[in-house]
Amino acid sequence: MKKFARMLAVALALGMTLTACKPGNSGKNNSTDAGSKDSTEVVSNDGKGKTGESKINWDAKTLPVKNEGDPIENGNLEYGIVTDSPIKGIFDLSLYTDQTDYDVIAMMDGGNLYDNDDSFRIISSDRVEIEYDEEGNKVTFKLNPDLKWSDGTPVTAMDLAYPYYIVGHPDYTGIRYDKSEDERIVGMKEYHEGTTDKISGITTPDDHTVVVQYTELTPATHWGSGLRVQLSPYHYIKDIPIADLESSDEIRVKPLSAGPYYISNYVQGQKVELSANEHYYKGKPKIAKINMEVVPVSNVVSAMKAHKYDMISQVPSKSVEDLKQIPGYQLVGTGEFYYSYLGFALGHFDKKEGTITTNPDAKMANVNLRKAMGYALDQNAVAEKFYKGNNELAKTITLPIFNEFHNKDIEGYYYDPDKAMKLLDDAGYKDVDGDGYREDPEGQPLEISLAMMSGGDTQEPLSQYYLQSWEKIGLKAKLATGSLIEVNSFYDKLDAEDPEIDVFAAAWGVGTNPNPKETYGNSAAFNMSRYTSDKLQETIDRISSPEAADPEFMAQAYKDFQQVAFDEVPAIPLQWRTGFQMINNRVLNYDAGYGNGEKTTNSGDWAVSAEKPLEK
Repeated sequence: MKKFARMLAVALALGMTLTACKPGNSGKNNSTDAGSKDSTEVVSNDGKGKTGESKINWDAKTLPVKNEGDPIENGNLEYGIVTDSPIKGIFDLSLYTDQTDYDVIAMMDGGNLYDNDDSFRIISSDRVEIEYDEEGNKVTFKLNPDLKWSDGTPVTAMDLAYPYYIVGHPDYTGIRYDKSEDERIVGMKEYHEGTTDKISGITTPDDHTVVVQYTELTPATHWGSGLRVQLSPYHYIKDIPIADLESSDEIRVKPLSAGPYYISNYVQGQKVELSANEHYYKGKPKIAKINMEVVPVSNVVSAMKAHKYDMISQVPSKSVEDLKQIPGYQLVGTGEFYYSYLGFALGHFDKKEGTITTNPDAKMANVNLRKAMGYALDQNAVAEKFYKGNNELAKTITLPIFNEFHNKDIEGYYYDPDKAMKLLDDAGYKDVDGDGYREDPEGQPLEISLAMMSGGDTQEPLSQYYLQSWEKIGLKAKLATGSLIEVNSFYDKLDAEDPEIDVFAAAWGVGTNPNPKETYGNSAAFNMSRYTSDKLQETIDRISSPEAADPEFMAQAYKDFQQVAFDEVPAIPLQWRTGFQMINNRVLNYDAGYGNGEKTTNSGDWAVSAEKPLEK
């Protein structure tokens, strides 16, 4: 189940797993948790804050949580969705954007349709057989004929083909259409432009087989680029106009499921009741109902002390030590598929054309200004004070879990205020009028607006720490809108390129496809900084090129991308973190591992050994 939380928001290229933190689970990550709520003062550990090897556990292919007891029949499981915002309620893998929606979808589906190998390539599972034909530039899917929807209707080839038709449609309301990847599918461009109602490159030779023909089958396809290994109930939604699909009851209130559970009741924004799917291909699950409800970050500790939930969607970093003391639970931690980052308003995304244009005259366009803002922040001290040592400085955008691709030579933006000030001096940012704040290189006043999400009791002091750190190097900064911004409004403002925002602190829940094109490519809607350059795009293109069939070539391309991203600063990685899972002692068959190259359990395999969460 660990893999559910990480695939939110983001195997963006798959268009099915986004968590924030679409990168996915490229879902946006709505986490705002932090630690101590006292002073914003932090103390650097060693002056420059450089770190050695990661202290986070990135090696957990499988991690069974061993609880004793025998399964009971028709038990319920209580699940807390940790968020300070309502559930949006878009329960479809082609359309959702929020982590909370993905939490529900993942619980219903029982994980992905596919399995992953050691390096997270997409491979066959007992639900679908996948064959890559490199010479023929095609991928063939054969669905398990035992799969059925929760209304008893057999799953067919059209259910796997239809997500391509949803995302590629001219009236598609979501954000997963990627021109550069999706238009490698033969006929997709014509379909997307509305000149045909069929995608010629997608065929269904029989009721359980789908063939996707590409103009070029790149190595990145094995990680999901241009691939949608997901199901949509064609028989159930085919008559709904694509433009109306996102707002339909069939998506928001009573979606079908081919997984172990389906939504049997939904209290808008607050509660979701899942019931066991008697048509599930493995047989009806042992847990009869899973009750999912919103629990605010500030209420997590009190709720768990009351043994209200068996598990929660995320363990707030500030609460780890308190939660460890509560009897009746196990707390397990591994490196999370997540990084927080500092983004910059640097350009414009043309939604119609699907292209990024960087503005050379943007307030934050000077690369030395961006670098200085990174070196001014002591991320190691922030990790200790605000995140209780469970986080650490994120050195690159590519996580260490992708061992063959991660560039270990990059030190990251460690704390060095002297270096920050020299960068500003060299770039011409100087205090011209003697007021203690630097003007821009033209001598004009400079004030930087920072956007941060609300939620939890430490976002405010953390935001003040950022502002104070920049003030210490002579940069005048303030909060955009004058205060913290509610999560959904925060991302709406970013998507709309609100001119009031110069800098923003956000996070990605990263999917198992490490390809950066979905968040840093020149045609990516999730490129929130709206930055591109020839050099950066060239490294991204090499990752997806035919030459990347050579593992050494691909690994070097990833490392080169990280170096260029570090040098050009489209964003500054801030924190990697340990993701904790809290499991009550009555929950059986739970596995907290990543599932790369190993079999892990999902919600359909779980059981409970008692009628309610155990208190010891």
